[in-house]
Amino acid sequence: KTAQALHAPCGTALRPGRATRTSGRVAMADDERQPEVFGGGHPDQERIVGQTEGLQDFRRRQEGHLIIADDRPLLVMSFGRKYQGTNSSKYKIEGKYDIPVGYKVIIKWDDDEIVFMTREGSRGFGPEFQIVYLPKSPVAEDFTMFEWNANIAEIWDQFLKVVEGHEDRDLRIFNQGPWRTFGVTRDEVQIALKQGTDNKTIIDGILYCADGQTPTLEEHMRYLGFDPATDENYLWICEAFRSEPKPPNFFQYVSEGRVYWVDATTNEPTWKHPNYDKYRQMLQAARLQKPVAHWKSIMEFRIEYLLSNIFTWEVEEEVQKGGEYPLVETVQNVLEMERIFGIDVKNEPYLVHVLKRALRHYANAVKEKRRVTDVGDFRDLMQRYRDIVGQFEQMREEETKRVQKMKVCIQCDEQDAVLFCDQCKDFFCQMCFDRLHAKGRRQNHRRTWVEMGHCSECQESIALFHCVQCADLYCRDCFQEWHVRGGRRNHIPIVLRSFNSQTHILADATPAMGTGASKTLAQARSPWFAFTDENNVKLYYNFHTYESRRDMPLAPINEPIEENRGGGLAAGWSATYGSNMFPDPLDPSTQRVGKTKAPSLETAF
Repeated sequence: KTAQALHAPCGTALRPGRATRTSGRVAMADDERQPEVFGGGHPDQERIVGQTEGLQDFRRRQEGHLIIADDRPLLVMSFGRKYQGTNSSKYKIEGKYDIPVGYKVIIKWDDDEIVFMTREGSRGFGPEFQIVYLPKSPVAEDFTMFEWNANIAEIWDQFLKVVEGHEDRDLRIFNQGPWRTFGVTRDEVQIALKQGTDNKTIIDGILYCADGQTPTLEEHMRYLGFDPATDENYLWICEAFRSEPKPPNFFQYVSEGRVYWVDATTNEPTWKHPNYDKYRQMLQAARLQKPVAHWKSIMEFRIEYLLSNIFTWEVEEEVQKGGEYPLVETVQNVLEMERIFGIDVKNEPYLVHVLKRALRHYANAVKEKRRVTDVGDFRDLMQRYRDIVGQFEQMREEETKRVQKMKVCIQCDEQDAVLFCDQCKDFFCQMCFDRLHAKGRRQNHRRTWVEMGHCSECQESIALFHCVQCADLYCRDCFQEWHVRGGRRNHIPIVLRSFNSQTHILADATPAMGTGASKTLAQARSPWFAFTDENNVKLYYNFHTYESRRDMPLAPINEPIEENRGGGLAAGWSATYGSNMFPDPLDPSTQRVGKTKAPSLETAF
């Protein structure tokens, strides 16, 4: 147990209304400055200062402001700042005292320590408060953390219920109420807010770069507040912080060994990395939850951290009032899941469907307060999808080989085949057919004239149709794709006599006519995906160019591969495994009795 718990991150995902017995250490403050001692009215200051120096788990003389309040000491770790936003009346006490944002203080109760913190609330709901009770105990994990709460009376009552169990202790210290107990209304604190004593500490630090080019991992570790002595299992957070791409509108520069960033949209420079808050809070959460240094535990922690920041207690309150949960299958969440699973959707865009499926599954788990598991199963599911796409690629290559073989005369191996012999079951050019069938019983062999032209679009499959208006040859898939909309829907095709009458006697005829492998692959490898925004309006996003648009692009839209397509063991196994592995809360067939019917969505991937 250390008093470093007072530096718990403001973004720690805790729910109001409960006191949580937890364990772990939270990050120490970054600012180091000389303490300021404010004299109080008590004559026995030596005893009070001695009591305060019992708070010596770290160098508080260099990191706190000691205030002698009546007969007890207050150790203010941060005065915070005065709130400057809308609804400022919610940050007032009795209409005259300011409630600071980012205020952190430690008080002593005999040998125990009590930490009080404030932060800015979301959506204009006013400030939020947290209390951490650290009793003197040989067990390091023995402390009680009251979760962030916007209701000071509620969290104060929860705290009193815990301390009232100590009937042998003097409880008169708490008769003043929370504001005076924790020194919020004291003149020293209010003057510090007006003078902006802590305004200079709003920027958490500077990222240094010794070589003037690119900061090293060690420099990122120092910038993030990483402690090598105690955070060795969380080194992956610093590595992820360093490797994650910055937003496209931020550009990085180095000046005199210090790194800064410029937002191109506003042309404003800043010393704070655009991803600093995300990974700083992730490091704080890891210190609390203590994930082990194993890929499965790390992935589960990162997924839960991602979704816990979406389904906050404010969202739960809105849902209880009739609101809706925020969207989960968004572009940004898919990109974050891509980083968590360590894949590249540029090279394997079809895996986006697995990531969207995983988001739906884990969002339901987090909303129901269940543990995030099954990450290994989703990795297996990705491999199944790769197997399907691989089989389609093999099928396309086989089609190409067969078409090339059939297009050439089987006899001379030079001229294009124009005749098919029903008895020989081979393709011949006119000259070779006449020469081989000039004598004997071959004179009675039945022949079929065939057109062996290639499709003018894909240049792979044998053409089956001739469009009169387009004056081009098309295979089955290309004709359907190019004549599905507009005036081309009225075009008249002429069916060519290629293999239509030979499929019952020629085994190679059906593959050569086209199995749709090329079309399926073009769709599976398309970078365009359809998403829905908060207004339930479709938008299309390109994972190659990062382009977003409302109108449907002309390129194919990447859709999940249908079940039981592609042939072979991998296709059937993957389709069944993927669609039945997890119950989908959005699938009407899995809805529980009495629940509202959800909209029908594709659930195979």
